[in-house]
Amino acid sequence: MKLRRTRLYVPGNNPHLIENVGLYDADVVILDLEDSVPIPQKFDARILVKYALQHVEFGKSEKWVRINGIDTPYWKRDLEEVLPFCEVVNLPKVEIYDDVEKVAKHMEKIEKKWRIEERGIVPIIETVKGLINARDIAKHSRVIALAWGGEDLTADIGIPRKKALILDHVRAEIVFAAKAWDKQALDTVYSDIRDMDGLFEYAQRARYMGFDGIGVIHPNQVETVHRAFRPTEDEIQKAREIIEAAREAEKKGKGVISLNGRMIDKPVVERARKILAFAEVD
Repeated sequence: MKLRRTRLYVPGNNPHLIENVGLYDADVVILDLEDSVPIPQKFDARILVKYALQHVEFGKSEKWVRINGIDTPYWKRDLEEVLPFCEVVNLPKVEIYDDVEKVAKHMEKIEKKWRIEERGIVPIIETVKGLINARDIAKHSRVIALAWGGEDLTADIGIPRKKALILDHVRAEIVFAAKAWDKQALDTVYSDIRDMDGLFEYAQRARYMGFDGIGVIHPNQVETVHRAFRPTEDEIQKAREIIEAAREAEKKGKGVISLNGRMIDKPVVERARKILAFAEVD
C-alpha cells in the first residue's frame, strides 16, 4: 500500500517553499497551480512547477500537481507542461464522471507523445453535485484516490464549515465512494496551523472513519498527522500475528487461515497489512 497519510499543498508560485519540499517528509507533495496562484501568475507558476518537478529533490514524497479546473482555460496547458514530470494529477471541482474522462483523454495523448506510463488522477469533490456523483466518479480506472474540499463544499451548501453538522455524513460518503472501488479516501485539511492538539484529534478521527490520510497546509503539521495515523502497539502486534498466520498458511498450501482458533478471511489480512504500513513496519 502506498502511504498517503499527508499530502502537503505548496503554492506553485512560491520558489522558496518549493525548493525545500524534500525536507518536509510528507507522503505527498502537491505543487498547486489552482487556488493559491492568482490569474496573472498562472503562466509563471506553471513554468516554475515544471522546472521544480525535474530538478528539485522531493525525497520520499510522491510528486503531485493540482492543475486548474476544467471550467478554466488553463487546465490543458497545465497538463501539457507538467504531466511528463509528475506522478499524479490532482483535479479540482470534479462533479461528474465525464469531468475525469475529459481530463483522462487529454492525459492519454500527452502520455503517448512522451511515451510515459499512465498517470493517476485524484479528483477533489467540492460541490454537492460532486458529492452526489462521488461513487460514479471513483469508479474511473484512472482514479487512485478520492479527496474533498471542506471550504468549497460547505460554501456550496451555504453553511459555515466550523458549525457544519453535516460534515460527518459528507466524510462517510467520500469513504464509501472510494472504498466501493478499492480506492484510497483522503480527508480535507485542518486549517489552524497553530493547534497541534486539535490537528492530532482531527487526523486520528479521520483514520478511524476510514480515511487513508488528510491534507496539510504547513510542513509543521506533517509529523503530528503521521503520529495520529500510527496504530497502537496492540494493533501492530495483532496485525503481525495475522500476517504471520497468513504466511504459514501459504507455506503449507492451506486455503484457510486460522489464528487462535478463529478463521481469518482476506479482508482481515488486508487490514493487517494496512495497519503495518501505517506503522511503517514489516
